[in-house]
Amino acid sequence: FVFCHIPSHLVMVKCGGSRFQFCARSSIVGGKDAQKGSWPWIVYLLITDDRGCFSCGGSLLTEEWVLTAAHCVDPHDNPIPDRSSIRLGTHSLNEPSVFYRSISRIVSHPQYQRLALLHDIALVKMSEKVSFSSLVKPMSLPKPSDAFGPRPKCFVAGWGDVGNNGETLQELKLPIVKQSTCKKKFPELTDNMLCAGSMKKDEDSCQGDSGGPLVCRSSGEFVQVGIVSFGDINGCALKGFPGVYTRVKRYMDFINETITSDRQASAEA
Repeated sequence: FVFCHIPSHLVMVKCGGSRFQFCARSSIVGGKDAQKGSWPWIVYLLITDDRGCFSCGGSLLTEEWVLTAAHCVDPHDNPIPDRSSIRLGTHSLNEPSVFYRSISRIVSHPQYQRLALLHDIALVKMSEKVSFSSLVKPMSLPKPSDAFGPRPKCFVAGWGDVGNNGETLQELKLPIVKQSTCKKKFPELTDNMLCAGSMKKDEDSCQGDSGGPLVCRSSGEFVQVGIVSFGDINGCALKGFPGVYTRVKRYMDFINETITSDRQASAEA
């Protein structure tokens, strides 16, 4: 097996119609319906670029910034901000969201490499700020003091086509896989990546989940430790092959500098 050079968690969807739309696709494998409001930081992105439309996940960091995977907004494919959209405070995609926003700015990591999916992280600025509530809250990011323990409780979420219930947010509890074990499956794995998933069960994030948050509990609250990046080239939820995530704590400088410099520029303007 070779290192996956294809963002297998990204899926093309049909464009057209309403500016704020959703499309059916496969998603979290082996998960269950999430309770409404249990993931107030997760967002749904519909990105339009030269190839068409793509659905992705993301996480809300501030009133106007969202964290996602760089391959969701790949600069090589010329994403079109004003034809892309974000939904926040969403449980079922068949129901109204709390907020709908277009995109005003996309900042991919300057060292992002699309073929090897290195530095697969990006920040997306919304066209208008949102206000926080019980259904819309910012995600906590890793701190040096965070202690997750030997077997942390970690989860990933995304929207899937679950029949008559509509496209309801799915969640899945996943174990973190030892870096040495994962490197045997993905030889080109770097320290900026981490693996999560069952090595024995058919459980994984999948198409449409790219960019979504992998969260683990630390000191009673959930902290985002990863961003859905890629999996084995042969498909999702293959036994013995976990999913690979961008390791968020390695990119705190990029996140903080991007948001801070934008605020300073806005203040000067």
